[in-house]
Amino acid sequence: MKGNLSALKFVRNNKKQVWVMIVALSLTFMTMYIINFLFLSTQESFKGLFLEQPKKVAFVDLAPDTMGVDRNSCASDEEYYEKTDEARNKIIENLKEHEGISDVIYTQCLYASYTPVVGAVGYDFPLLSKEKIPEYLEHMEAKLISGRMPEGDGEILVDEKVLKNKKMEIGGYFNESAYGKTFRVVGIIESDYLLCVGTPQGYTNSGWYMVVLCDEENSDMSKVLSDIGIITTEYDTIYDSVDWAEMYEDMVTNQIDVALLGILIVVIIFLAISILVAYVSFMRNRVNEYCLYASIGFSRRDIYGMIMREILIIFGFSILLGAVMTVIIMLVMGNFVLDNMGLIYNYFYPEHLLRILAAFVVIVGFLQIPVSVTINNIKTIDMIEE
Repeated sequence: MKGNLSALKFVRNNKKQVWVMIVALSLTFMTMYIINFLFLSTQESFKGLFLEQPKKVAFVDLAPDTMGVDRNSCASDEEYYEKTDEARNKIIENLKEHEGISDVIYTQCLYASYTPVVGAVGYDFPLLSKEKIPEYLEHMEAKLISGRMPEGDGEILVDEKVLKNKKMEIGGYFNESAYGKTFRVVGIIESDYLLCVGTPQGYTNSGWYMVVLCDEENSDMSKVLSDIGIITTEYDTIYDSVDWAEMYEDMVTNQIDVALLGILIVVIIFLAISILVAYVSFMRNRVNEYCLYASIGFSRRDIYGMIMREILIIFGFSILLGAVMTVIIMLVMGNFVLDNMGLIYNYFYPEHLLRILAAFVVIVGFLQIPVSVTINNIKTIDMIEE
């Protein structure tokens, strides 16, 4: 007797209204994913430094009490310092004999920083003799790709990403704002860990550490030190795989996830209100049309199905258009912005894409309210005048 009500008629006959809706939804999709893309580039950029580098090198500075040196039992400062050095050297020798530890070097360290889209991080790296640097690079699976190896005092090798990020170049001074014209960049290295290394220049440093070259299974320094009879306390400074992993979880993953979830919720609320207002207006203008369909024999279910197909066409095309726009924007930002900042990023984040799609599903769910009210209030044509 009758076919299905066409959802495309409304789309074809109301191009201006429909396109306004599609563009708004597409821009919303694009904005939400691009925000995710930028925030998560921070997470990606930090992974090597926080999660991978500490599996190969740890920085340890033990308090004298931890090493068994009692200040009160020493007759002079000289005796105190001598005993501290002896205790530290003994610990270093014991660590070198521990399984999974390839070397331990007590040396000065320098401070490097890295600034992604959100936040920033500072970390120490060792200042070694020029003879030790090739061994360190080999252990860290890094290689020199430009410039030369350090030959004199105060010469630094910098990861290519850090070099871009801090706008440094070969021949320039490393972290000049903090160290002045003390350390010079002589080479660029390629690594997965934002790695830096150099030679000392006098006693300009960010501290002295036992730099422990380890493997992943022996990268928990508290456990390793416990194995040789040293119980660490809160007065000791240890940067190892456990410490960095906790910082990554607390300072990076959790904070970024909370921020993105908050942004998503705010967008859902404003988008839901806007779409609800728009669709209420659409359906008010089409009351007579719905009544006409009911009068010629279409059921409320038929009319509901037509409205839902219209909504799905608009939302589906919006997501498709938004996805195309998003890919273009990400390619441009990745190649011309993030690469120049020395950042690491991915294009595809399934979990966050599903979040955005779920947000659109929630909006469609909200639309059931005005749709249901409109369907229940449909009258046949002979009742329109009442």
